Amino acid sequence: MATVIGVLREEHASAARLLDMLDRQIGFFARGGDPDYDVIRGIADYFLDFPDRCHHPKEDAVYLQLMAVRPRAALAIGDLPGEHRRVHERAVRFQGALNLLLGGADVARADIVDAAKDFIKDERLHMHAEDQYFFPLAERLLKPEDWAKIESELIHGNDPLFGGKVEEKFRKLCEQLNAWERESS
Repeated sequence: MATVIGVLREEHASAARLLDMLDRQIGFFARGGDPDYDVIRGIADYFLDFPDRCHHPKEDAVYLQLMAVRPRAALAIGDLPGEHRRVHERAVRFQGALNLLLGGADVARADIVDAAKDFIKDERLHMHAEDQYFFPLAERLLKPEDWAKIESELIHGNDPLFGGKVEEKFRKLCEQLNAWERESS
């Protein structure tokens, strides 16, 4: 239990770091400045890649096991796989707005700021709901044998940014995040 939920909580903390950085970059942009577009694109790429490849499959496995042993309780937290589809759709919309801007389309600055702020807010709300309701419910209701079943079914993918070995396409983002966090502390 602790392993899966602990990893999920760590992944949320890492995602929150990126959302903080995105919020800072969008703040520059909103004030008329030039943000680091490579950082913004890297964050958008990360949110299109990592959740679907590594994070949501773990959460979905926990949810499916909870549905199998305590369906009423699982249904009380809602349709988690459906919410994960909506998370992906939000990431696609955000990246689409970003691609328009970077492609030279005439896009109002306020539209990009709004798209980014909505993305950040929705991601934080999604993670908060899981942290406050889903994870504690799973910890309380699932038994050791349920956690063993979940662990046995998981395909462990590495986080392409925070998983120890940074994938090449996220290397600049990692460097920028580390530099920003050093400056901020």
